Amino acid sequence: MIEVVEDQEPDDQEHGELDVLEAVDRSAPVGSTYPGCAVSFFQDNKRHHALCLAVLGDELLLEHKGPTRCSLYTGKVVEIIPRLRAGVASATFIVGKLKPWPYRKLPKKWLWEMVKTGHAWQGIERGGTLAPSPTELLKGNYQMELF
Repeated sequence: MIEVVEDQEPDDQEHGELDVLEAVDRSAPVGSTYPGCAVSFFQDNKRHHALCLAVLGDELLLEHKGPTRCSLYTGKVVEIIPRLRAGVASATFIVGKLKPWPYRKLPKKWLWEMVKTGHAWQGIERGGTLAPSPTELLKGNYQMELF
């Protein structure tokens, strides 16, 4: 005689609760920039890549790493090129209207935004020296937080 054994559902208390996996929709279009995203810009008839360090309104602060030093720029997004590869959405952000900035003369609004979001730059200046961090450049200016 052959016995038939019925499948039993696992007991949640015996095996622990079942984890529910949440799927993140990576196919949704990317529509805006954010600190840490990659951006592109054109300079000297070449396409260059940079990292977005901060976003204030429609302006971006970006850092471009060259072969010997890094450069800071502020600019605005002039074109968003959406992409969909293997079901994952991304976008190429083209930045224009660039204005170069030395690390030590960057307006404080950008320094505050970087400190607030926790982002920092690589900060390699001419001659290979390391630029002070945004926090170091703000020292002595914390009374502005009161207003």
